[in-house]
Amino acid sequence: MLPYLFPSRFSQWLGPLIAAAIGALLIAVIVVVTGIVDLSAAKPHPEGWARFLHYTFDRSTAFHAGPKPPADLDSPIRIAAGAAYYGQVCARCHGGPGFGQNPVVLSMHPRPQYLATDLPIANFSSPELFRIVKAGVKYSAMPSWPADRRDDEIWQLVAFLRALPKMSPETFRQLAVVSQDQAVSPVPFGQKPAQRAYALRNDDEPPRVSYNYRTPVFGFSGYALSANPAATCARCHGADGAGGGAFPNLTLQSPDYLARTLTAYAAGRRRSGFMQMVATELSPAQIDALAHHYAALPRRSSEAGATAPALGQQIALQGVPSAGLAPCASCHGVTLAASKAYPLLEGEAHWYLANQMRVFRSGGRGSIVGDKIEDPMVAIARKLDDRQIEAVAGYYAAQPPAKVQSFAAVEPKR
Repeated sequence: MLPYLFPSRFSQWLGPLIAAAIGALLIAVIVVVTGIVDLSAAKPHPEGWARFLHYTFDRSTAFHAGPKPPADLDSPIRIAAGAAYYGQVCARCHGGPGFGQNPVVLSMHPRPQYLATDLPIANFSSPELFRIVKAGVKYSAMPSWPADRRDDEIWQLVAFLRALPKMSPETFRQLAVVSQDQAVSPVPFGQKPAQRAYALRNDDEPPRVSYNYRTPVFGFSGYALSANPAATCARCHGADGAGGGAFPNLTLQSPDYLARTLTAYAAGRRRSGFMQMVATELSPAQIDALAHHYAALPRRSSEAGATAPALGQQIALQGVPSAGLAPCASCHGVTLAASKAYPLLEGEAHWYLANQMRVFRSGGRGSIVGDKIEDPMVAIARKLDDRQIEAVAGYYAAQPPAKVQSFAAVEPKR
């Protein structure tokens, strides 16, 4: 009997194996075609299957873990920057200290985890959290980061996630929730705007006909339709528009530059997981109104009393001849900034300027033409080391705001 069930020659196994394979394929076809499997979200996965899926997710995350975290990962400025995004997007599913989770998202399977406790975050290292935020999770509602090459933004969110379990409800509300005293005058949506296509990392993924990559979009909070976008802007940039160090100081730029920059974010020509989400909701009328609103606010330096390093002044005004770099002022000076649509840097926050130059150096910023980045700042930043970047950022942070000049019909470079 045993020799019959377990033949010694391999050729004697071929027939039964082929028959078993055909039988399994036939069963699979029947299951798919009949629709007998219940894929509704009303029923949870069987316990064993759910454990298997989560174990597979854990192992995949560990295998594909992200790069080494930045040295200042736990700095307050990174945590505050990540809080702004979390409160706008992530808290809708994952809740926060002092807040539960929405019953709609808890009707999903798998359900989003409540992140304001030690267990979910403690299970993953910082590189693993980076991987989850950047790549998302298939077969769940966890999306990938919408802007590729913006690892700096992802690390800001990771910094906040690491701090979240020990955060008090008061601190969470202060960092991540828009308070009523930040509300400003309404910004009407305006007449029905023509829809315009925008670029996203997966906009050519089939079936293209099933999706609509066009602005304005219907957003998470509906702030644009409720004529309250400035309060949402205040979440990151503050009610005074000065940015708080982690985000750009909007009062330093002309309305033309601000409007063109918002338009570039909405179109996907300028990358940002933070800003594209916001800008795609705005109507052209709101973009124009917001640009004039922030340009009209009192202009102030982000870091009053800062000291300009001598090396930074040399780079800004004389360049780095040994590296073939012209002075920063040749593009970012007041006159040329007006004619070439480069941003004004005087009075901007040191941390923000240094971080953005490192983002240029890594290829995360720059004007996008097709699949290529075409921006002189990418090549320039790659010729500067960290010491030089910190110095020139310090120099511009110490300068009083430059005089704003208006210009027209020029797209922003970045």
